Amino acid sequence: MSDRRLRIGIDARAISYPKTGDRSYTLGLIDGLARLRRGGTVSHEFVLYFDQEPPEQLSCAAENALDPGWSVHVLGAPHGRLWTLQALPRAAKEDGIDVLHVQYNGPRIRRPALVTTVHDISFRLHPEWFPLKDRLLLDLGLRSTLSVARHVFAVSEFTRAGVISSYGVPPERVSVTYNALPPAFTAPDEAAVERVLAAHGLSRPYVLFVGVRQPRKNLPRTVAAFVSAKQSGALPHRLVLAGKAGWRATETERAIAEAGEDVLPLGYVPDEDLPALYAGADLLLFPSLLEGFGIPVLEAFACGTPVVTSDESALPEIAGDAALLVNPRDEEGIAGAILRVLNEPTLRDELVRRGFERLRLFDWQETARRTVAGYERAVEVQ
Repeated sequence: MSDRRLRIGIDARAISYPKTGDRSYTLGLIDGLARLRRGGTVSHEFVLYFDQEPPEQLSCAAENALDPGWSVHVLGAPHGRLWTLQALPRAAKEDGIDVLHVQYNGPRIRRPALVTTVHDISFRLHPEWFPLKDRLLLDLGLRSTLSVARHVFAVSEFTRAGVISSYGVPPERVSVTYNALPPAFTAPDEAAVERVLAAHGLSRPYVLFVGVRQPRKNLPRTVAAFVSAKQSGALPHRLVLAGKAGWRATETERAIAEAGEDVLPLGYVPDEDLPALYAGADLLLFPSLLEGFGIPVLEAFACGTPVVTSDESALPEIAGDAALLVNPRDEEGIAGAILRVLNEPTLRDELVRRGFERLRLFDWQETARRTVAGYERAVEVQ
């Protein structure tokens, strides 16, 4: 770690919005950085920037704001784009920030040193999954940000490779900083599981999917595979979908409707209810077509829930041998994996054991340590 004390600004807006990977990442990173400060490993100062008063459930970040090394600044702007391009860099300059950390898109600035975190580049790899306006804005915005960024954090080797090959970023300027389990995520006891299931009108047994219903989540095939497995195996389970409807979901919604009572879409589920949904499930079914990381896999591991997931994108990198990997385009293969996990207790128990072990590889304090190293490299790059 550098002897120079830096002032580091972090765009923390994601904390104020419903559960997303960006939100989990921001909370986790702050938690890891706080642990490094408390342990004396890091003496840098941090400023968290918001576009509204941060929520009470800010968790670790609210506590850290009481530490003299942390401060919270709320910036106003007519809309998000002006906040990013004008309000944020102006405040960073006034606050004497050395490194400004954003996610994906940020202001086109040389001072302070800009760093960015990229979770995935699905909009670049599969533009057909996105509305034209959205993918163009995402692609052009990221291209602009990467052209000035001193360092880039990718949440997996898969994402790192995509950033380097698709945008031409020099490999030495891109490092991997893995996600980990959300800081407030803890496995529930049985009473909590029963309480949450009752609140959502759920009964066991069920198979769980977690995520926004959008094209890359592969839900039409997932639903079809589950229905096939249920019919061929005479399963008593339902498929429960936890997550709001997203874009280009017409085919997904049709598949859900045709499945009838076999599939139950819950819509958005509050953060505090998710652990109980995982713990009550017999299986997390997550054969996504593309993930930059795949936090639901870790959440299932933490709750002792076996996982069937995709053998593509970052998912094999994250799941390792602790999940049953399937070709996400092979409905028959997905159905077969469902039946194996639900009907083979030995396999199920082994996956659960491996999941707990795998979880130890992902730690926010280690991610924070690597992130600080990236900050320190950023101020040295000209």
